[in-house]
Amino acid sequence: MLLGARKIRWRLRRQHLNLSYTPSIQLNFHSLSQPMFIVLYQVDESDDFLPWLERKAGAEISSALSIGKSAYGTSLFASKSITAGDCVLKVPYSVQLAPDNLVPELKDLLSDGVGDAAKLATVVLFEQKMGNDSGWAPYIRWLPRPEEMHCTIFWSDDELELIRQSSVFQETINQRSQIKKEFLAIRTALKNFPEMSKSITFMDFMHLLLEHGEIPFADFLNHDGTSESIVLSDNDKHISEVIADRNYAPGEQVLIRYGKFSNATLLLDFGFTLSYNVHDQVEIQVNIPHHDVLREMKWELLKRHHRPISNDVNGFDSSMNSFTIKLGS
Repeated sequence: MLLGARKIRWRLRRQHLNLSYTPSIQLNFHSLSQPMFIVLYQVDESDDFLPWLERKAGAEISSALSIGKSAYGTSLFASKSITAGDCVLKVPYSVQLAPDNLVPELKDLLSDGVGDAAKLATVVLFEQKMGNDSGWAPYIRWLPRPEEMHCTIFWSDDELELIRQSSVFQETINQRSQIKKEFLAIRTALKNFPEMSKSITFMDFMHLLLEHGEIPFADFLNHDGTSESIVLSDNDKHISEVIADRNYAPGEQVLIRYGKFSNATLLLDFGFTLSYNVHDQVEIQVNIPHHDVLREMKWELLKRHHRPISNDVNGFDSSMNSFTIKLGS
């Protein structure tokens, strides 16, 4: 049995970025969301999503979880007592959206510069265009609305100015630039689909690229950085599954860990930070100008500690090195 972490939305859409960044020492993050404490669930009485998904899969997805709303939006809650080690959901690959769902005529027109995340966003755009005729309509109706998205790429210039001293600022700019390139490539290919090319905007594309899921139902799970539960894939059985890392009473929100993410990553990709984050870290940048009389001594010290030396992006004869300090413990 081959098990591994499944590339769900928060990993898939990050493949084009250099994600070794952390916030600059000048920036002091404060939580933009409440801590992930347990809240009682409020089940949507009109919820027919799970029965629909199980009919589509031809298999049970979960008998332990229910969809509801919490302070963080759509969430999953224990519908019965859950014991650590229980498998709380199984989603077959056959009911997971993937870049392979892209219509072949369009797939053949896209360059290698268009990543899987952009292709998947295009799949969702096609399904949205079909409305209720789409076989994925019940799932698409559950996707977050644009006004519910708070990752930094949607921030105004004034809001971004507040984090200019953070590496998140530049990562946001880089991310916008990459998405724009992919959108232009896809829009060019969509000229062969006039009914689609006329209706798709950059904001529509960006919204879906940053919020789409890959694993229906599982992507309703919220993040807890201290959780040991993650989405696993079994490539022999062709399913994604989640194993509970602790006991849950009926009505408690069930949480997983999206990844061991710093607050910078959480802010960039999800639009929130945690007041206590065991995986948080900051980056301290050390610049050594050529005229520094202690340059050689500092350089040797940095080399001794295996810090790579690099030139200034503008060609200025200096070295810049980054020290990462982990804040969580």
